[in-house]
Amino acid sequence: MIQVPLKLTKNGFTYTQVLRGRRSCLYEQHVTPRIKQFEVFIIRISPEREICGKLILERERFPGNEDFGFWAWSYWTMEEARAKFDELERNARAKDRIRATTEKLSHG
Repeated sequence: MIQVPLKLTKNGFTYTQVLRGRRSCLYEQHVTPRIKQFEVFIIRISPEREICGKLILERERFPGNEDFGFWAWSYWTMEEARAKFDELERNARAKDRIRATTEKLSHG
């Protein structure tokens, strides 16, 4: 699977990955040399597919504009972005514990 890049350019902005967790990523968006914002998103996977005879490998998706407010969020400060990132990671760990307990009970 292809992971989201550590650095990319999109919509005229440069993005640099600051944190990557089990479920989410935090990127710094360089608006101007002096202004930056932060974007946090849940890692989403696009499945492998074929388009016009060309194989497109399974890959992680970087959010588009329409994804904000649903599985991506934008913040003016690193503190706000880090709080959202930590929340998403806590939720992911809680879901993993529930899944493991459910599997253990169903096999036990």
